[in-house]
Amino acid sequence: MGRHDRIAELAQLTAPQDGRALQVADLATGYGRTVRAMLAAAAGPLRIHAVDTASNLDDDVLPDSRVRSVIADLDEPLPFTDASLDRVVSINVLEHLADPVAHLNDCYRALAPGGLLVLAHSDWDTTLFASDDDALTRQLVDRFVSAIPRWAERADGFMGRKLLGLALDSTFELVSIETWADLHRRFDEHSVGWKVARGVLAAVADEPELAARAAAWVTSLQQLAQQGRFLFTVTDVALVLRRPATDQPTSDSSPAAATA
Repeated sequence: MGRHDRIAELAQLTAPQDGRALQVADLATGYGRTVRAMLAAAAGPLRIHAVDTASNLDDDVLPDSRVRSVIADLDEPLPFTDASLDRVVSINVLEHLADPVAHLNDCYRALAPGGLLVLAHSDWDTTLFASDDDALTRQLVDRFVSAIPRWAERADGFMGRKLLGLALDSTFELVSIETWADLHRRFDEHSVGWKVARGVLAAVADEPELAARAAAWVTSLQQLAQQGRFLFTVTDVALVLRRPATDQPTSDSSPAAATA
């Protein structure tokens, strides 16, 4: 079972007893991998609001009538009325936000009493590459963890381990916490390890000597993959948080009021 399937399972996508569609927001949805997993895992009718700064959903996801693409800036309040959602899924979002605490508070606001937030993040400092040069690999991973990607305003390579503290300081109830490290043996342009390696190259691009060593390091990883000796993992941390069922909203809102 991969990351997105685990997240879908943690979201507990059971149908509401009143027969309406479960209202789910997937934040920073990207190509829709988690959306796809939730569609497959749902035990009844649901409506997934796929939220991101642009619509990049895969062609097999976007036409699904259960999916609605929502364009929004996640540094701003979520575009949902109070208590209008049953589930919120937030994966690898917090490190890029100006105020993670405000994000948690707004997820709480948008959830109905009893609703769940699945809050997950990779802890990039746990990145593991099989390599013939341990010292260089450690140096490159450290650069990657501390670097801010050029496409982002901010990043925190240690965010995974910070989730629990953020959750305990919030008004949510902690339901569960899990960690896992999926094993990846492939190293090609569609693999997770390859994407992280590209991030490593970008992190050292301004250091010519180290950049040259990093390029040679990537070549060595390709050779290991060809020999069947490559592996890559990174630890994911996932919390399930609940808005208490006794915390009734002050407005006359309900999950059915989520934007259709």
